[in-house]
Amino acid sequence: MPDFSRRDLLKSAAAATATAAAAALSTAAHAQTTSGPAAAAPVVGIQIGAGPLAGDTDHLLDTLRSVGGINSLFLFIFGHEARFVPWPPATFRGGNYAVPHMQYYNGSGLALEDLRAPEYPDLDILDRAMKATRKHGFRTFALIEEAEGQPQTPPWQAFYEFDYLGRRQRNPCSNNPGYRAFTLGLVEDYTRSYDVDGFMWSSERQGAFTNALGARHGGASSDPTRVTCFCEHCTTRAAARGINVDRAKQAFAALADFVRAGRANKRPRDGYFVTLFRLLLKFPELLVWEQFWIDSRRQLMIDLRNKVKSINPHTPVGIHVWHNASFSPFYRAEIDFADMAQNADFIKPVLYNACAGSRIKTYADSVSHTIFGDLPPDQILQIHYQFFDYHQPPYDKVAAAGFSTDYISGEIKRTLDDIAAAPPDHPVPVYAGLDCDIPGAAYTADSVKASVLAAFHAGANGVIFARNWGEMNPLHVAGIGAAVKELGIS
Repeated sequence: MPDFSRRDLLKSAAAATATAAAAALSTAAHAQTTSGPAAAAPVVGIQIGAGPLAGDTDHLLDTLRSVGGINSLFLFIFGHEARFVPWPPATFRGGNYAVPHMQYYNGSGLALEDLRAPEYPDLDILDRAMKATRKHGFRTFALIEEAEGQPQTPPWQAFYEFDYLGRRQRNPCSNNPGYRAFTLGLVEDYTRSYDVDGFMWSSERQGAFTNALGARHGGASSDPTRVTCFCEHCTTRAAARGINVDRAKQAFAALADFVRAGRANKRPRDGYFVTLFRLLLKFPELLVWEQFWIDSRRQLMIDLRNKVKSINPHTPVGIHVWHNASFSPFYRAEIDFADMAQNADFIKPVLYNACAGSRIKTYADSVSHTIFGDLPPDQILQIHYQFFDYHQPPYDKVAAAGFSTDYISGEIKRTLDDIAAAPPDHPVPVYAGLDCDIPGAAYTADSVKASVLAAFHAGANGVIFARNWGEMNPLHVAGIGAAVKELGIS
């Protein structure tokens, strides 16, 4: 089992900050009872995996409250990523850390042993967490991570996408009926069996066109032909929409040739941008297929929320928006907050300012060999700053420096303005996704505090910290508590 010897450090941090954090509790926080959290309190949330919740939950929640002013947990209660638990990768399998109630998974093709995580075989972590959070007045949200490392076993493989060459890939398909049955069953199970306070849906993916171009942070795939999805379910639905599937496959084969040449530093005669635009004129199916993929994912998100609302209309279902929206103008174009708000109960735009510098640099490096290959990476970065109205460090300094908190303020205001432009018929709070101790960036308690202040001063309704508590230094988390004290919230 993993070593949770961080407890001594937590106790020290809690003792050092308990008095100050307790003074920061608002009147609303003191009014909370053991029957449930105060709905009016702004969300001060943190993502957390099963590992810490398997231990002394009373001590854990007292620590989170006293050190960080935390009042909401976003639980990685289902997943196949060891870092979210956390658990040593060599012995990790993952799955559902609640006990699956199999009547809700009809049509998925999954058995109990496919779903149930083996790491804590004698514990129902979600039940344990819900009882503790109710007692301590925390809100508890299930974080549904759509595409995080599902296993390569036959029942799961049946859900995965196919590329245009007919090869199975590693992410689930939004049009796959088995995957839809599993996803809708999971939220029904958690709503009926555990009465969670809400859900947050996370889908950090994009379509075939933008994936082939490597228009994402973290670097590009080494093989531009492994783009999706061309499974039988997608091709049948696409054909019903009047899309020529064979032409789409030809289009992506031509795009792959363009990308491979660029990554081999073979500049097209007419340059990268002109050549790519010529491909789009010849094969409009490239963008048509991208839109088809976006629409398919959007429909799954809507169906997920509708499933929850059909059981309990008061259970909120929110959407986590991938950090790539801050780097790629193509992905940003896919994210329409006004439209999203019509089918969401809250929106969490990821605004990780500390690690944004290293991430946007990897994005600029990637597209410097495809669509923006006519320019060096430093100029690409400056152009993107103009696209997004950013005023951030230059290429040679941005990875180490990260983004300033002005980035958080500006993006919160943009999100609120977008929602206000086409207001939904229900309130849609905006919770800023903030970072603490994500690898590749430097953090201090003061830098974490500054990010919280920037979000709330810009009009955010709450904050949610990532990646998860098991990876965070409690001394840095104390910066959240300091901001909570200054703002007078909990």
